[in-house]
Amino acid sequence: MEVIDVSGQQCPDPLKTVASALANAPAGARYRIVTDDYMCYMMLRRLMALNDVKILEAEEGGPYVLVVEK
Repeated sequence: MEVIDVSGQQCPDPLKTVASALANAPAGARYRIVTDDYMCYMMLRRLMALNDVKILEAEEGGPYVLVVEK
C-alpha cells in the first residue's frame, strides 16, 4: 500500500496530488492518505465519493487518515 502524505499542504494542492495518483492507478490499488488539515480531509472524502473510490478506513484523530481502494 502506497502512502500519500500531504501534511502541511493547503488545498487544492493535496487534491491534485491524490487525484493524479488515483488516475494513474490500476483497479484494486490501495493508498493510505495522510493530512493534518481537517478541511482538506473532508475535501478528500468528497473526492473519493465523486470518483467511486472505496474508503476502507478513516481516522479523524489528527493526523487525518484515509485508506482507500480504487
